[in-house]
Amino acid sequence: MSHDDDKVRKEAIRQHFLARQDARRAAMVAEWEDNIREQIEGSSVETRMTIEDGLAFLRAGGERKSRAH
Repeated sequence: MSHDDDKVRKEAIRQHFLARQDARRAAMVAEWEDNIREQIEGSSVETRMTIEDGLAFLRAGGERKSRAH
């Protein structure tokens, strides 16, 4: 086997390894996305103010107005 053949063989092995690694990584990310999607869809949020009131609250720096008793 010549030196050039050896370099070509090693590059082919490296490319195959990288392709397998990319496939594993893509499968892992897809699984994470599915898990996150399930968690989000299975969650609920209790709101105590309307969207408009919430936006106004955030725009005001998130500070609550003091309540007059």
